[in-house]
Amino acid sequence: MYAAFYHTGEVWFTLFGFEATWEGFYKACEITLKANAVVLTLLALVGTIDAIVLGHALNRLRVPENLVHLMLFSVRYIDVLKQEYFRLRVAMKARCFQPGNNLHTYRSIGYLLGMLLVRSIERSERILEAMKCRGFQGKFYLLGEFHFQRRDRLFCLVSFLFLLGLFILDIRYG
Repeated sequence: MYAAFYHTGEVWFTLFGFEATWEGFYKACEITLKANAVVLTLLALVGTIDAIVLGHALNRLRVPENLVHLMLFSVRYIDVLKQEYFRLRVAMKARCFQPGNNLHTYRSIGYLLGMLLVRSIERSERILEAMKCRGFQGKFYLLGEFHFQRRDRLFCLVSFLFLLGLFILDIRYG
């Protein structure tokens, strides 16, 4: 909402010597709505794709391999860390831990996070050794290839026509 402070127009209010304008506020709302529309559209298109398929598709679109590997490993090992966290929480509950607003709770949560960090580092070292033993060369090999099919062409055509319509509406009414 900083655009309200940098846009000229009718002053709405002043805060610490900065003048906020109504026009700037409208511009900030417009930017916010557009950004949310982009994020929601991206989520609608990409949110239904399996993470592994998305990684391989990004690789085929020539996204740098290091970024693709980072994404694929992150997706895989976030779930592993979650399972490890729940395992540690079960161990705490087995020892009758009751969270509260006291020093014991804060110390116990600190120990939990520290142990999670230590275990994740140890696990990453074991995973690295296992990958080296299996001959990982820094490249994922696909068993199946992606092909541009008829339905992909149809989706591209419909998307292009939709975006063209939006562009024409923006020129006419924007």
